[in-house]
Amino acid sequence: MRRLRYLNFMLTVLAVLLALNVWTAWSAAPPLAESAWAQGIPDAGAQRQQIIDELKKLNKTTDKVKDLLTSGDVIVQVREEQD
Repeated sequence: MRRLRYLNFMLTVLAVLLALNVWTAWSAAPPLAESAWAQGIPDAGAQRQQIIDELKKLNKTTDKVKDLLTSGDVIVQVREEQD
């Protein structure tokens, strides 16, 4: 019976210490958004817009290559590889 009381007491003390540890960590930490900006993490929306712009450039280049190939100005010759 005495061991059970001791165990309950120690578990309670540990729970209180863990709760205090979590509380101090949350109260001392800056908000996540501010810490992300402090670390130099760029805006996700700006990254997506940059990706969209790059994809538009890639589509234009692909269209130019497609137009060149369909125009008939490109001649493809197949040669047999010589050993």
